[in-house]
Amino acid sequence: MLQAWPLQIGRGVNHSESSRALSATFEPVASRHAATRLRPWVVRLVIGLATALTASVGLSVGARSAAAQMPTIPVLQNGFASRGMTLALNYGSGTGSDAYAVAAGWGPASQRFQISGALGGVRPDTGGPWTGYGVRAAIPLWSGMADRLGVALFAGAGGARRDTTSIARVPVGLGVGYRFAIGETRSVSTYASPFFVWSRLSERGTRAQADNAMRGSVAVDLVLTRNVGLTAGYEFGGGTGDASPGGSNRIFGAAVSYAFR
Repeated sequence: MLQAWPLQIGRGVNHSESSRALSATFEPVASRHAATRLRPWVVRLVIGLATALTASVGLSVGARSAAAQMPTIPVLQNGFASRGMTLALNYGSGTGSDAYAVAAGWGPASQRFQISGALGGVRPDTGGPWTGYGVRAAIPLWSGMADRLGVALFAGAGGARRDTTSIARVPVGLGVGYRFAIGETRSVSTYASPFFVWSRLSERGTRAQADNAMRGSVAVDLVLTRNVGLTAGYEFGGGTGDASPGGSNRIFGAAVSYAFR
């Protein structure tokens, strides 16, 4: 998710533009004859190193966001989209229940959007486990500060089911993130996600209960290696304090992700 600078983070690397810019940079270093001999090799070398660095710190942890529609896993959304495929293991904990999920996320090379899905279980303190699921789509809207600051729109749907009872949740909101590199292989992204969520608790033979609420979350993503990243986040707000699994007003979550590069 986090990528190197000064290359365009979140939009991929334009090799033709990078080549022209680097050519202009290296041309006056030596005489015209030396520049003619060395410049193509220098340009290709620098572009190759920059591209490798971009890939090494460009870890997607978007797979874990799909599980956030599941009860007891917080809704966490960064302000950026990532390219390629990512797998993640998610864990969430709230008052009265815990949850776990396996998630997968994918984004095109253009990084104009990202989609993800998840399947897992919700374990209330009393009663049997619920089967949980979720899907999510995010679209970057704006970036600034050399792509360190980003804003994305997201929407998702998901819930959980056990026997004749089901829970459905549909969050819609914004992810606002800031990211920076730590050395050549690590990076950090912090972000906040204000969102509106519609919830519905249905049980066969009884009238469904619906709830609407404004909520928010904060989170941190840490890229450890080229492929591995960690996420920790916290969701808060009102409107979900019911007795169903995931009905806690405060939810903590964590995830570990692996990006295929």
